[in-house]
Amino acid sequence: MISATIIGRLTRDPEQQQVGQYNVTRFTVASNSTRKNREGEYDNTFVRCTVFGRQGDVIAQRFQKGQPIIVSGELSTSTWKDKQGQDRTSVEMSVQNFSFTLQDRFQNQSLGQDHDEEVTDDDMPF
Repeated sequence: MISATIIGRLTRDPEQQQVGQYNVTRFTVASNSTRKNREGEYDNTFVRCTVFGRQGDVIAQRFQKGQPIIVSGELSTSTWKDKQGQDRTSVEMSVQNFSFTLQDRFQNQSLGQDHDEEVTDDDMPF
């Protein structure tokens, strides 16, 4: 597995579901490349994220489509063929930590909103 930190924006609101005794939260983060490709455009990477337990609850309550987020965890890839027979690859992350970006944090604090909510080891399912 590869550990990584991704800074990007949510492509849609986080979705939660109960799997066994655990809450599972899923969302996708779009991250822009800092370099241009051969066509002179910036590439986007979409990372499908999964987070368990209390951290997922906090993400679902505090984040929505379009908001910036920082996530870190273990990356993996999946490959498959689509209906047209084209090879497809998706990047997935098992999120271990997350954070608000400074931009988002300052904007919300100036509106009188504070996002600091402590998540302890007792809140984690592992």
